[in-house]
Amino acid sequence: MAAQILPLPSVKAPCDPFGHYVRLGDGGHRQLADLHAGGRFSPKRAVVDASRLHHQKELVEALRASGTQIVLDTKAAELSAERRFAGLAAGAPWSKSGNGRPLTPGHFAQGSREDVIGQIARFAVEHQIHTVLSPGHYLREGTKSRWFAVDRDACIALRAALDRVGGRHISIDYELIMPHVSLNDVDERGHIVETLKDLPFDNLWLRASGFGSDARPLTSRRYINSLLAMHNLGKPIVADYLGGLVGLAAVYFGAISGFAEGVGERERFDAREWHKPPKVHEEDEEFGRVTRIAISGFGRSVTVSELKQLHDAKGGRRLVACADRNCCLHGFPDMLANPKRHGLYQRTLQIREIEKIPNLNRAQHFLEGEMARADRLARQIKDLNLTDENLASRMRAHGDRMEKLRSTLEHFHEVRGNDGPRALPVVERKAAQDRRGHVSS
Repeated sequence: MAAQILPLPSVKAPCDPFGHYVRLGDGGHRQLADLHAGGRFSPKRAVVDASRLHHQKELVEALRASGTQIVLDTKAAELSAERRFAGLAAGAPWSKSGNGRPLTPGHFAQGSREDVIGQIARFAVEHQIHTVLSPGHYLREGTKSRWFAVDRDACIALRAALDRVGGRHISIDYELIMPHVSLNDVDERGHIVETLKDLPFDNLWLRASGFGSDARPLTSRRYINSLLAMHNLGKPIVADYLGGLVGLAAVYFGAISGFAEGVGERERFDAREWHKPPKVHEEDEEFGRVTRIAISGFGRSVTVSELKQLHDAKGGRRLVACADRNCCLHGFPDMLANPKRHGLYQRTLQIREIEKIPNLNRAQHFLEGEMARADRLARQIKDLNLTDENLASRMRAHGDRMEKLRSTLEHFHEVRGNDGPRALPVVERKAAQDRRGHVSS
């Protein structure tokens, strides 16, 4: 009698979810509202600036009703900086506490007459916010900065204030803002971990000044390595103001749990001149951000003018025009007419791809897929015959950077292997609260 062989139960390899946060930004919310109404914009997580919520209230309410987690940025960093306090950040209610001057450490102290922390807590409850970024400030001198202790105490005070005004269900994430080079210092990282480990927050948000989607290969590798070394904090890590291919690389290599970016904007951060007086603008100087459009698989976005030049070059159309009819039905004209829709759709495809790949296979999958495609496309685009030498020079530089980034990350993967430490998945407090009946929307 033949022995009966029972099949072993299959074990599904773990695929950690990815925390993608969309910053609604300063402008363009009407476009996002139209996209949401048409079923083209339904993020799991959205970040709204306290300074812009009164303009974006209708969109935020619609997103919340559809299940989006709403995260509040208090704009504390900008309101406390000489160059930024009188700009768009001045729309935050607590900006008036400075009486026309930047906010100081005293404004965030417990028992402060202006009660900035209390204002933030009441605002979060009133507007049914799910998560508040604890007030963070730019640590120009790293952990030696006076703001480091202020921000630690502000996090504790914010938890108490939220609990006091009926916001016990509202979670806190901690925003750490500092020069990216400070992260490379072992002592700095140790001090950060020791200081923050017992604070009442769920996820650590890291906004690294001088670092972003255009980072050089060595800088990118050191950034990823530094964040891997911070996992002993025991908290998920969200890279703020980070997008592009570098953001994807950090996720695939397990350095971060997610990242926050705008749609065609807020993919890098630089606060190195925040301590200087505000710039004086000429009367005829144009304001507003330049519209940027993502080229699928290229690893960077370009301006409308640059995209047109690349498209019009011989052989350029097949390289830069969107060929996905689910994204841009009419190809290149739709890219120009709806850059946010195009960017959101392409980013969504990248995010979905991450969550399908088992953790142990992610780095290799990225190198053989997204990174290889970006390197190949960058090589082809830099060889286009462009009449604008400045644009040609930038494309050559990007092509060289993609080649070096690919080589750098491949070597890093060889050295590190597949079984290195990975960032914890982002904490989704909202879903757990809703199951308990604490529905905040």
